[in-house]
Amino acid sequence: MNVMSKKPVAARQTQPSLRHVAERANVSVMTVSNVINGRMARVGKEVAERVRAAIEELGYRPQRSGRSLRLQREFALGLTVMHPDRRFLDDPYITQVAAGMSNYLATIGYGLMVNGLQDREALATFVGRSTGYDGFAVMVSGGREERISTYRTLAQLNLPMLIVQDLPPEDMTAASSIRQDDKGGAAALTEELLRRNVRRLLCVMPRQIWPGTEQRAAGIAEAARPRIAAGQLTVDYLTTHEEDFETSVEEIVARLQQGPPPDAIMGGNDQLGLAAIQAATRCGFEVPRDIMVTGFNAFWFRKFSTPVLSSVTSPAYEIGLEAAQMLVGAINGEEPGGQHKLLPVHPAAGGSIRPAAGGSADLEDDGPRRSRDR
Repeated sequence: MNVMSKKPVAARQTQPSLRHVAERANVSVMTVSNVINGRMARVGKEVAERVRAAIEELGYRPQRSGRSLRLQREFALGLTVMHPDRRFLDDPYITQVAAGMSNYLATIGYGLMVNGLQDREALATFVGRSTGYDGFAVMVSGGREERISTYRTLAQLNLPMLIVQDLPPEDMTAASSIRQDDKGGAAALTEELLRRNVRRLLCVMPRQIWPGTEQRAAGIAEAARPRIAAGQLTVDYLTTHEEDFETSVEEIVARLQQGPPPDAIMGGNDQLGLAAIQAATRCGFEVPRDIMVTGFNAFWFRKFSTPVLSSVTSPAYEIGLEAAQMLVGAINGEEPGGQHKLLPVHPAAGGSIRPAAGGSADLEDDGPRRSRDR
């Protein structure tokens, strides 16, 4: 009789559990759970670092499906963008916000789902289906009334909601918001140009309305109002499709060829500031000797222009970080809804502004950004 030899059965490797991590870090299972689920208000920094070290040493990986069922959580946030262009992620502001949210969420084991909605029909379809996340941030383009209508529709999801770069209507008391001081930044930039004896100003804004560019236009108007009333300043406006750079350049060229050139051109963002520099150059003007030019946001690509575009730094990445933290805090019950933050902006020096009389050659940085609640 042939006897077949039995091969030894490999022992099944036991996956480390929450209890193993707790024992290694010398803390309670609840403390480990708080660290994993991002409830950092309940855990000290030194303890959290000890727990993370134990997780790394043991190779512990939480089972997402089990956690979701047990805690009735998806462990994900959403970023919903209402924009008619399907290539909405080409917008550098949106990508900076998304990066900030994603990078923070990765540190606490959450995911980020980005949704682009082109119209009201897409919005209705979106609201009518399961979202797959625990709360969401929203960025909406369009006029104020259109944006408010969108916020009210999204509120039907009954999830923690945070609005980026805009305020909710007063009756939506549970919705939070985070913005940057676009109005103050644009007003300060306008005042810098007025110090350089600007008498004709051209403002180039994107045709697609965003709450941030609305506030920038309001800041320019506020700073310019006294000079306009005194007959010392004229301000003209031009709107253009920022998504098509060459079209923007051509439309600015056409405006420059219509009459006396402006002393300065203010772009509603850096893309339009760069387009203005190219347009001025094509028309035979030298920047900043003949025409000064500014942008807004101070994203990295502004440095590709000659001269470097003078701008205002936007904390878009930091807005993403704080938006994610605020939402997770609301989901965990650590922060109430209806919180509103306004982050400051500061000048970003370049070479597209002439020296002020008896002053510096360009804008001066006013120091690091700090957030404040409103």
